[in-house]
Amino acid sequence: MHEHTYEAPFFNSPYSIYRGPPSPEVDAAWEAIEYPAQMHFSREEIIKLGKDPEAAAKLPEEWGYGADRYFGVLDGQHLIHCVNLLRQWSHFDYYFPKYTPQSQAPPLASAHKDHCVAVLLEHLTCQPSLNVFTYYWMEGQPDPYPNFEINRKCQNHRDLLEWQREREVAPEFRELSFERPEGAKVRPADPRLAMVEGWVWNGSAPI
Repeated sequence: MHEHTYEAPFFNSPYSIYRGPPSPEVDAAWEAIEYPAQMHFSREEIIKLGKDPEAAAKLPEEWGYGADRYFGVLDGQHLIHCVNLLRQWSHFDYYFPKYTPQSQAPPLASAHKDHCVAVLLEHLTCQPSLNVFTYYWMEGQPDPYPNFEINRKCQNHRDLLEWQREREVAPEFRELSFERPEGAKVRPADPRLAMVEGWVWNGSAPI
């Protein structure tokens, strides 16, 4: 944990690349921090998470990670991915030109966006910040102006990304298809996936 003063002024000054207009450089900066890698976890770790190891999907043993290793993704990285997706939707014409206007976006793409809104809201209402921002007087403004600076203690995100890299399932395995193990628990199909005929989950949602 480290002390950090968080600033979020209305305008992008001091400059943050994460608030910049769309560009290859901005996209590269976001991609460096938002990647929600597929990782591998032990049976004991799955149980500590409150999950059922009999229902959780395992990595094939022939991939070389050992017996009883399970797929998993860090929720925090998923949330950053969702912030980035909403950022992209705020520049819809740039990122999704073939679907412009937004009303032409595929139903599952809109569902992906709404999913991100829902998980971010769930996170913020489950663990709401109890920090307080104050106000100050600014020349030219008749009313007190918000001071969005917040002093907080933060975990080191770079350390988290390094741990994610150490646990990441190798990309060459993620491209492989593999059979569902005999006897695996299977949930009923979600009928809403019928919105996109022939589409199957491959680790990412469309657009």
